Amino acid sequence: MLPLVDTHVRFMLLNHIAVRLNGSDATELRAAGIETEQLEHLRGLSAADLHRLATMREPIIAVTVDSQRLNAGLRALALANEAKVLETYFIRHGASWTMMRRLFKVRHKLTLSRRREYGIRRPPGRTPLPDIATRERVWRVWAAINESDPRARYYQLHQTFCGLSLDVLAAVISEFEKDL
Repeated sequence: MLPLVDTHVRFMLLNHIAVRLNGSDATELRAAGIETEQLEHLRGLSAADLHRLATMREPIIAVTVDSQRLNAGLRALALANEAKVLETYFIRHGASWTMMRRLFKVRHKLTLSRRREYGIRRPPGRTPLPDIATRERVWRVWAAINESDPRARYYQLHQTFCGLSLDVLAAVISEFEKDL
């Protein structure tokens, strides 16, 4: 258990307990180690009394952390951060709004506002494709990438062809997939 020593944190926790007592079943609180008589006493305390209780050394108030759920939360956070970094990379390197919608579920207006935020300008109209030899090289590299996630595939492809925008790379891939 991790003891809580900060008065503000202790007060917030005691206040949270008192609020939960007023609106719901106290079963969880009893399972956390608070006796029924203590719950009744806490229910009757004023905010000032709760604050005074929070400033005292006793009772010891501590938290426990479920390490498996913490690990799951940390993994989910890492994945979300990774997706955000990748989303920003795609916007900065010329992904079309349709590509952003397909790969990241980002709306058209949000893609446009993020482009403005990053100072990214796209020329109007259709982006010209590279020469035939470059297109064939793009297709060969795309076919050789052993990744099931399309975001990761496009990222790896762009690492090889960083002089081309992601929009151009997607158009080249689409052109070759139509011919299959």
